[in-house]
Amino acid sequence: GIYGDPPSSSAASVTSVFSGHFTAVPRPPHHSEFGASYHDDLASMATVPPPGATNISSDHHNLNDTNVPPSVLRNGGVKVGGINHNGVGGGFTSESRELRNKRIASTRRINNHFNHDHTHPSSFSSKILQRGMDAIDVILPNRKRSRFTLAISALVGLVAILGITYHPTINPLSGTTTSRVLKDLANPTTSMLSNAEAAADAALIALAAGGDFLDDFDQRRRRAADLPDGTVFSEPAHTRMCRTIVERLDAVDAGVTTFEQVVFTESEYVCRDPDAPYTSVLSMFAAQLLDTANNEIGLNVDYTHRCAKWERFCTGNMTTIQFHLPDPLSTNAYAFQPGCVTAPTLRSICTDCLASDDPTNPDCVLFPNGYLDTDTNTCNLGCYFSQVLPWIRNNLRTVATLWLNTVETRALTFWLRNAAEFSHREKDDMEVSVVALSCSNDDCDMSQETCVCEFDPLPNWVYAMHVPRSSTNVAIVVSPTCAKFGEGCTLHAQELYHFFGQLYPRADITYSVITSTSSWYMRMITADHLVCPPGVGCLLPAIARDAYTYIYETTSPTVGTWLTCTPQDYLSRLTIPSFPPEFVQGDCRHLRARLGEWSSDLELASSLQYRTAVDGYLGCADTNFSPTAEDPYRLPTTYGWDETIWSQCPVDVMTKLELCTQMDRLGLKRMLFVGDHTTLTQAISLVSILDRNEDISLDPSVVPNFSKTVFCQDHPNFDITYIRNDRLEEPGTTPSPGEPNCGPSNDHYCYPWSSDYSSYADKQLLIVNTGYHWGDDWEGYITNFQNVVGRIDEIAAANAARANDVLMFRTSVPGHKECELHNGVYAHYGEYCPRIVNGAFWHWWGELPPYNDYAIRIINEWNLLNTVKSGANIELLDPWYMTVLRPDGHLSGSDAGPNCGMDPQECMLYSLPGPVDWWNHLLVMQLKDVGTHLVNSSPMQAWR
Repeated sequence: GIYGDPPSSSAASVTSVFSGHFTAVPRPPHHSEFGASYHDDLASMATVPPPGATNISSDHHNLNDTNVPPSVLRNGGVKVGGINHNGVGGGFTSESRELRNKRIASTRRINNHFNHDHTHPSSFSSKILQRGMDAIDVILPNRKRSRFTLAISALVGLVAILGITYHPTINPLSGTTTSRVLKDLANPTTSMLSNAEAAADAALIALAAGGDFLDDFDQRRRRAADLPDGTVFSEPAHTRMCRTIVERLDAVDAGVTTFEQVVFTESEYVCRDPDAPYTSVLSMFAAQLLDTANNEIGLNVDYTHRCAKWERFCTGNMTTIQFHLPDPLSTNAYAFQPGCVTAPTLRSICTDCLASDDPTNPDCVLFPNGYLDTDTNTCNLGCYFSQVLPWIRNNLRTVATLWLNTVETRALTFWLRNAAEFSHREKDDMEVSVVALSCSNDDCDMSQETCVCEFDPLPNWVYAMHVPRSSTNVAIVVSPTCAKFGEGCTLHAQELYHFFGQLYPRADITYSVITSTSSWYMRMITADHLVCPPGVGCLLPAIARDAYTYIYETTSPTVGTWLTCTPQDYLSRLTIPSFPPEFVQGDCRHLRARLGEWSSDLELASSLQYRTAVDGYLGCADTNFSPTAEDPYRLPTTYGWDETIWSQCPVDVMTKLELCTQMDRLGLKRMLFVGDHTTLTQAISLVSILDRNEDISLDPSVVPNFSKTVFCQDHPNFDITYIRNDRLEEPGTTPSPGEPNCGPSNDHYCYPWSSDYSSYADKQLLIVNTGYHWGDDWEGYITNFQNVVGRIDEIAAANAARANDVLMFRTSVPGHKECELHNGVYAHYGEYCPRIVNGAFWHWWGELPPYNDYAIRIINEWNLLNTVKSGANIELLDPWYMTVLRPDGHLSGSDAGPNCGMDPQECMLYSLPGPVDWWNHLLVMQLKDVGTHLVNSSPMQAWR
C-alpha cells in the first residue's frame, strides 16, 4: 500500500457502532493517484460514540503521565481508540500514547465541543436554531417577539436545513472528500452487506447526521490514520523505508529484477512535532534521500510526506514547518549525483541505521560516517548531506516566499513605534533583525516536566555588533522549550528586550515565545539580519537565507555542528564566529557613542576651550561670553560624554599628538572633508582644536573651501581640507558666492570634489556627509547616495592608490525645536523623542534618521557583499545619538547673547566650541580602532 506497510487483509475494514457493539464492515481498496493500490487514509473512520457515551476506550484521556522521554515517544506503534495494530517498531504503552496525544492536542489547543458544551451530541441544525433563539432572547423582550420570533425561527430553520444539506461531514452524499467513508457505506454497489450490517450502517449514518464528526479529537485522528484499522505510525518514514529497502536489496541478490511500487508517507509525530523542527525536517529529507537513491537502482520505494492530512482531519492550524514544506519535496533544483549512493552503500546505510541505538535519528542516513573526521579534525560531509543541502535550502525558500505573500510586513514584526517619523517608508524599506534563542539540543518535549536544555547566551556587545543600528525592527524570538527548560533563557530574553530598547531607540522591539515552528522558521529565514547562539535551532534557516547571518559555533575540542563544514556557496553571507566570543581590540568603534549620557565636568571643560576664537557667526557666542568665578566657561562647553554600558570604549578628548600618531600609523597625508555647512562646522572645529583656525572666513561672499597644514612633532605633517558640496552632486559647473549651482531650485552649492580626491598623490582620509539638503526627496537621496558610492569605486578602479584610502561617512544630526529655550542637555532619548519635528518649516529634520539608515544599509552592502569592488571599505562616524541629546549650544541658543541673533532662527548649526567638537573626539577614537583592525588584518564592518 501507499504507506509502505502491508495491510492485514486484502480489503480494508471500517469499524461502526450500533447499540454499543462493534461491527466490521469490509471495504474495497481505492485506486491511488500514485499508480498503486492502497487503502485511502481519508476513508479510515474509527468508532463513533453512541448517544450518551463520552468515552469508548477505557484508557482514553489518561493525560497525567508526563515522564516518558522523547526517545520512547518517537518509537513504536500507536493504538488509536483501542484498535491494536502495528506493522513495525513494537508497541506503545497507554501512558506513552496518551502523553503523545496530549502533546499534539494541547499544542493545537483543540476544543472538544462534544464534551464541553453538551452532555449529548446535538445536531448541526439544532445548534444553529438554539443560537438564533438565544440572539432573539437578547434583542427582544418577551412581549414583542411573538410574530417576530416566528419569522426569525423560520429563517433560522431554513439556514439549518441548508447547513445539513451542504455540511461536508453531515451530508453523506455531498461528494466531498471528507465524507468518502459515508458515501461508501450508503452506496449498495460498493459493498455486499447483510441485513444486520445494513441496519448498523444506517444507524451509523443517522448518528453522523446528528453530530459533527470533527467534534472529537481521536475520531479525527482515526480518519487520517496510516492504516484503515486506525494505526498511526510513530516511526519516521526513513526508518520504515530502510526496512523495505534492505528486503528488496536481498531480493535483488536473489534474482528479482522488478518491484511493485510502494509509497511511504511521513509519521504523524514527525509532521506534527512542535518541539523538534530541526530533527523533524531532517527526517523528511532523509526519507527523500532514500527515495531518490533507491529509485536510481530500481527498487521502486517512493516517499511523499502528506503531512497536511493530519491537520486537514485533526483540526487546528498548520503550525509546524513540516506542514508547509512542498509535497512531494522538490528536488529539481539539484540533480542527484551519479554514484553518490550505490546499492552496497545504500544497504550499509540502512543496515547500520536499523542496528543503531536510535534508528529514528535522521543522522544515521544523512551522516552515516559523521560530518567530522575525528583523526584529522577536518570536515567529511560526503555526498549524502551535500546532496540534501540544496534541497533543504530550496524547499524552505519556497515556503518563505509563499509566507511573505500572506503577511503585511516582513518577518511578522509590527508597526514602528515612531510611526510619524517613518510614515513615508514602505514595508520594503523596513530592516528587520531577529535574535533567535533556542536550546542547542533538539530533544526536549514540552509535555515533559523537566528536560536538559543546553542554552548558551551571548554577551550583549555581540548583539550590538551584529544587529545594525539602522534596524527598524528588532525581534527576539524564543522557542517554547528554551523558555521552559533553558536555564536563564527567559531572563536573557527579557534583559535583551530592555537592552535593545535603549540601544535602538527608534526601532520597534518585540519579544515573543513562538509556539509555531513555521512562524519561527519563517521569521528567521525572511529577516534582514539573524543572530543565533550555538545550537541546532538556527541551522536549517541559516542555509536557506540570503542575508546577513551570524551563527555562533563551538569549536573546542571539535566543532559542534555540521554548519562549519558546509560548502563555500552557503557562506557568502553567513558568518560562523567561534563560541565563546572574544572581544577584539578595535571593536569599540562598533559600540562607542551608542549608549551614554552627558555630565557636567568643569575640570574637563578647561581642555575643551580654543586658544583662538573662531571668527564670524560660529564663534560669536564664545567671543561675547564673559567668564566669571561662578561660570568660568560657556555652559555648552562644560559637558563630557560618559559611556554608560561599555566603559572600556570611551570617547576621550582628542589631542594633537594622538591625531598625529594615528594619521602616521595609517600612513595618511590628508584629511578631506566634503559636505554642507554642518561638515564645514566640523572641519573648522577640528582645525580650531589643533589651533589652526586662522584666516578662515565665513563671509558669504567668500568661497568657503580651505586647506590647513597640521605640523606634528615626531610625526609627519598632514593637511586638513574642506570642500563644500551640499548634496554630493557634481552638475558639471562650478558655483561662486551668490551663484549656487545644484538642487531642485538651483539654490545649493556643489563645488567639484571628485577630481581633487582622485588626483591626490598620497593616501588620504575622506569624510563625507549628505542628507540635510534633500528635503523629503527620498528617491533622490537613494539614487544620489548610490551614485556617490559608485563614483568612489570608479575612482579607485582608475587609480590604485585610492584603494588604500580610509573612507568615512558621517551621519546627519537633526536640529532641535525651540533651541533658544534650552540651557542644558537631555538626560536620555526619552526626553528628546517627544520633541521630534518634521516638515518643510523644520527643514525636514525628521527625514534625516531614515536617510542615515539607508546610507548605513548601502555601506553594509558595500563592505560585506561587494567582493569585486575596487574601493576601500567605508567606516561609519555616527555622532547622531550623542548629539540629539544636545539641544543647547545652537547658534540661536540661550548662550548666544543678544549680539549673535540669527534671522531666521538657527537651531541646527552649533556655536564653536560646543557639541560639534565631540564629533572630532569621536573621529580620532574611531580612527584609532581602524588602525588596530588594519594592523591585525581583521575585517572592517562599518555598517554596525
